[in-house]
Amino acid sequence: MATLMLVDDETSILEVYRNILEIKDHEILAEARDGDEAVLAYSQLNRKPDIILMDHRMPRSNGINAMKSIHVLNPLQCIIFVTADYEAAKFAMTLGAHSFIMKPFRMDALFNSIEVALSDIDRKKSLIRESFLALVTRLNIDNKKNVNEISERLEKEVIDKFLPGPVQETPTIETLANWLCMFFNIMGMEFSYEIDGDKVTVSNTKCAWLEAIGKNPLFCLSARCTISRFAMKTGRKFNLEHENSIMGGDKICLFKLYFE
Repeated sequence: MATLMLVDDETSILEVYRNILEIKDHEILAEARDGDEAVLAYSQLNRKPDIILMDHRMPRSNGINAMKSIHVLNPLQCIIFVTADYEAAKFAMTLGAHSFIMKPFRMDALFNSIEVALSDIDRKKSLIRESFLALVTRLNIDNKKNVNEISERLEKEVIDKFLPGPVQETPTIETLANWLCMFFNIMGMEFSYEIDGDKVTVSNTKCAWLEAIGKNPLFCLSARCTISRFAMKTGRKFNLEHENSIMGGDKICLFKLYFE
């Protein structure tokens, strides 16, 4: 069973969705009838859907614009385009849509797309975790060149795969803080952030790595490298301070980013 959000300006299409999705016991968390309404409704959901079924041509803001805004809030949000506009569907795929279904659609096509998407969501999270851990094992604390090389690979091979598609605009400080906390929480952490002007305080109350393998300073180094790589995406100069570490015996991990 999947949880879904439905976005379409045609009431009849929304009704079709409700009737079809009931067959497989899928749960509908929210509905919207244009792009702006979709972004607002999504931002207010405490429980995010597994999948968004997104129309393209809608009043005020179309599906592609809505997808871009939703992916700023959650880069991992799975979005399936359901549209009669083939060119828009192909373009949406280049920007991070999971897949598309052409209108008019068959019931089995919808069900199959949802099943594939659910499987891919879990696979993507696993791939991010595995790729991250594989690179961490290659870090060498005493070799600055190695650290720089692995940091670059972390960005290209892991962080950029976490993001749904090419970043369309320079992210704000709050956006990058949200992204990096979501990224680490995929690893089983409990990251959160606070913003005070140009200072971002990032804290973590659970170290899944310590629980799994014991103390290893490579993971603290990899966390600093990852935070720096996220911060670089703002295009602003910054300083990063690492004040506390659960692996070092503290109750929390604490990082502070100071942007110029």
